[in-house]
Amino acid sequence: MPKETGHRHGLPRLPPRMMFSSTAEDSHTSKKSLYVVNVEGKRTLAPLLIGLLDYFERWVPNVGFFQPLGGMPFPDSDSKEPRHVELVRKAFNLKDDPRSMYAVERREAINLLAHDKADELLDRMYSSFEAYQAKHDLVVIEGTHEDGKLNVPGNRLELNGRIAATLASPVLMVLDASEDISVDDLVDKVLLSKNGLEEQRCEVLGLIVNKAPLKEHGILRAQMSKKLTQHNLPLVGVLPHDPLISSVRLDEIQAALNAKLIAGQKGHQDLTVDKVHVATADLDTTLRRLTDLTTSARPLVVTDIGRSDLILGLTSANESTVGPHVTGILCTNSEYGRRDMSPHVHAILQAKHMVSKEQEDAGLVPFFPVMSTDNCTWDAVTAISSIQPSIRPTSKAKIEEAKALFQKYVEGNLLVDALEAEREFVMTPKMFMHNINRICLSNRQRVVLPESEDPRVLAAGQELTQRGLADIVLLGEPEKVTAQARRLNIDISQCKITDPEKSDKLEAYVEKLVEARRKKNVTPDMARDLLHDPNYFGTMMTLCGDADGMVSGAMHTTAATIRPGLQVLRTKDSPLVSSVFFMCLPDKVLIYGDCAVNVHPSSNELAQIAVTSADTAAAFGVEPRVALLSYSTFGSGSGPEVDRVAEAVRIAKEMRPDLKLEGPIQYDAAVDPVVARQKVKGHSEVAGKATVLIFPSLEAGNNTYKAVQQSTGAIAIGPILQGLSRPVNDLSRGCTVVDIINTVTCTCVQAVAIKDREKGSHAAAPAA
Repeated sequence: MPKETGHRHGLPRLPPRMMFSSTAEDSHTSKKSLYVVNVEGKRTLAPLLIGLLDYFERWVPNVGFFQPLGGMPFPDSDSKEPRHVELVRKAFNLKDDPRSMYAVERREAINLLAHDKADELLDRMYSSFEAYQAKHDLVVIEGTHEDGKLNVPGNRLELNGRIAATLASPVLMVLDASEDISVDDLVDKVLLSKNGLEEQRCEVLGLIVNKAPLKEHGILRAQMSKKLTQHNLPLVGVLPHDPLISSVRLDEIQAALNAKLIAGQKGHQDLTVDKVHVATADLDTTLRRLTDLTTSARPLVVTDIGRSDLILGLTSANESTVGPHVTGILCTNSEYGRRDMSPHVHAILQAKHMVSKEQEDAGLVPFFPVMSTDNCTWDAVTAISSIQPSIRPTSKAKIEEAKALFQKYVEGNLLVDALEAEREFVMTPKMFMHNINRICLSNRQRVVLPESEDPRVLAAGQELTQRGLADIVLLGEPEKVTAQARRLNIDISQCKITDPEKSDKLEAYVEKLVEARRKKNVTPDMARDLLHDPNYFGTMMTLCGDADGMVSGAMHTTAATIRPGLQVLRTKDSPLVSSVFFMCLPDKVLIYGDCAVNVHPSSNELAQIAVTSADTAAAFGVEPRVALLSYSTFGSGSGPEVDRVAEAVRIAKEMRPDLKLEGPIQYDAAVDPVVARQKVKGHSEVAGKATVLIFPSLEAGNNTYKAVQQSTGAIAIGPILQGLSRPVNDLSRGCTVVDIINTVTCTCVQAVAIKDREKGSHAAAPAA
């Protein structure tokens, strides 16, 4: 266990067992993350990131670091990994694969944004982050910022907000202060940024002010804390401007100039360069000038590599007690074409290094480094003057200073309390779609698409098979289907094509259909006629296990698509077939039922729809909190329609007492926590946080889903049929390729859930 070190502000450290406790019941909430973003896009986060990781690493078993958008590497990096990834990985000895610590390289991200593919970019970020987060208890995420020439186009704060919302990570805002900005101006900037992030549906945990003038630090902290408290925004800390952090060090100069170390050790490069002195005069003049200069600083001396007199003279002076003492020597390219140091001088330096190293180990004489660069003196000095201070893995002093600054000036316990606060898990659309795809990829199902004449179906078949989301069976004459795909430049080589007219399974399907429709007196000849319809043939493939599900409707009416399934795929356990829509709103996913099948369900039917919809939600990774809707909230109104819903609630609770299910309740009270607090008295597990909304009639549900879709831009996936023994789903005739893909993947998830239930019931059955 780490040694206890009291917090500088008097707040007690949390013992390990209290911090980020996790339970097996909810893997989502057991994984914590914190999205750190400089709201002005400045590249000044390194000291804070080091402080955060150092603080969290003391009390969290497994802390990680992640960049959704990979930064630029250090100029001299061999690994070419983003500079902050390399810094954090080496400073904290993280064992993670560097490539797993960032999602998308900056150049590729800019290309995606330039081609209006922000959704694809966010999908890839979420996918990478989910895989990385699964291996860590807490992940510190660095937001995107300016980075040299490769800057992200558009509104950077908006992009950071979208990324944080996609990753479902709370945000820690960072804002740099300066001597010429007032507290009121700082607060205005903070609140504008907070509003911008919250418009993207981010949760903002607090603010850290960075690089505050040290002499105004206390006043700034007190005034800002008071003003931000009025806006319910915690001021977590105010980090002062630090001369050491802001200094340029030898390792940064070496990297910028691609300089070689001639003498000295790498550890000696972690020295501050206060000034640069260009030495062109004779040794005596140089020593006199440096003696005056070194009373207040230890300069870096820049001189020509051919000036052996200066190099050896300064080395001797540095060893003496008199001095002058300098930080190091940078040897530049000779005007006379000489690029290498004299072998004799080089040998002397090496010998002196061996002697002085022993003395240094005893704490006697420090030996300074001598470096060389191919640049001329003018270019070298110009390059040094343009270096932006940074923290490199070799910057030991800066790393320790960053940790100390965080310990002294940041109230880490405020962050811990905010991260530990209980919050309802919200399934975002990105999470929802990623979860569906994950299930499809790990449990590949076979789906039949009867409408191979439609180009949209062919294009969907290509993408589904190429991405490995499903095995696709197309119905039609193979020659015609293949020829059409070739004309459209669509690759369906991974799809299976089945001709219903020539199928060797036809007679088996006839026999099975006759058996299923015996009560309707269907004869073999009638069954053969029905099987000329591709929807009947596809349904029979599904019934007989030759496909796991069917999706149709791009060229057929809803009735023509679902009629075969309603006739042969009903179950004894769930005699009522209903439907749901997955409403992918900007910040969450809701399930609406029934908006497509049952016109005016009875209380018993409403109860069945509620229970079945809850199971569908769970199968898709959405925690079911079921609200049965009405124009009345818990008895605020009365009438036969309210009574019908109230009776449905009673029946549903008897059927499934384990469900979080309430009603009658109005829509706004079901989904909006603020309205729920006003309308609902007492504790409720559903009000304000419902995920499954059951409408009292098809008219109410159908109009609501279309109104929400049009007014919010939500993606509506469905209708997804439920209550059949095998999944069959209907498409709109105006569907897009994406709609078909989404419906097929949902069908696959349903098929997996049905198989899992069947395995469970078989396992529970007594042996024969």
